[in-house]
Amino acid sequence: MPHYYFHVHNSIGFVEDEEGRDLPDRDVARQEAIKGIRSILSEDVLGGFIDLAGRIEVVEEGSGDPALTVPFDEAVDVRT
Repeated sequence: MPHYYFHVHNSIGFVEDEEGRDLPDRDVARQEAIKGIRSILSEDVLGGFIDLAGRIEVVEEGSGDPALTVPFDEAVDVRT
């Protein structure tokens, strides 16, 4: 089973995932990235702001390059 790391890039800076997790494939890794983004954004909302300019880069162990990038704005449906 592949091992993926979820590195966060946002207005606060860069947070490297040093542990990662084993997941069956990239589709599941993408869903986990979306859950992570939603968690980050929910904390932002409690602080009175929301920053959709960030992203999570999902890196497969041994690669070093992002297997996929999930922008924050793809994780939520914003309505006004």
